[in-house]
Amino acid sequence: MWNFLMSFFIGSAIGASRLGRFVRPMLKLFTIGIVVAGLVYTYVVLNAVRERSQGHHVHTHSTR
Repeated sequence: MWNFLMSFFIGSAIGASRLGRFVRPMLKLFTIGIVVAGLVYTYVVLNAVRERSQGHHVHTHSTR
């Protein structure tokens, strides 16, 4: 499988067949979608961690 994926990205796995003309763009779009989703997820998680690590400006209770 890894040999197929590596040769796909290098350009010799699917070749010039009719099926390859449709499969290669779909796999590239799928890969780009995974990368974009990963970047969005990373941004959301790091933003949540940053907000939780900041000091609280409003206290939940008062001792008076």
